[in-house]
Amino acid sequence: MGVIAPRDQVKLAALADIAHAAQHIYALTEQFAAARSLEDRIAQQIKHRYGWFKRNLTTAGFDQVAQLAGSMATAAGRPGSQRMKARILREGMSSIRHQLDMEERLIRKSSADEASERKEKKEKAAGEQL
Repeated sequence: MGVIAPRDQVKLAALADIAHAAQHIYALTEQFAAARSLEDRIAQQIKHRYGWFKRNLTTAGFDQVAQLAGSMATAAGRPGSQRMKARILREGMSSIRHQLDMEERLIRKSSADEASERKEKKEKAAGEQL
């Protein structure tokens, strides 16, 4: 694998921070699913975290994932059974994690493609000088 461009390194660092925040939200979701009391309070914490998460995703330029995070914030605030909410929140986080993995792969692939193009141009220029 080639060298990753600085702008791609910034995106990957942002993704790492976002993935850490996603893990925290997932932990809250599991606490919510296991709770026997105070589940409304945990649901509000999840809703708040998803709102923060959505803002960070939008700022980092991951708009599609941000939309899903917004939907999860709405789902966390809706009335309904704890079991159904937990299922929705788990599935939503699974989808978010999958999309974050795809974003990371796309960034790494585009960086590798750009590096190989630069290398080819360099080799071509060196061959023309001979």
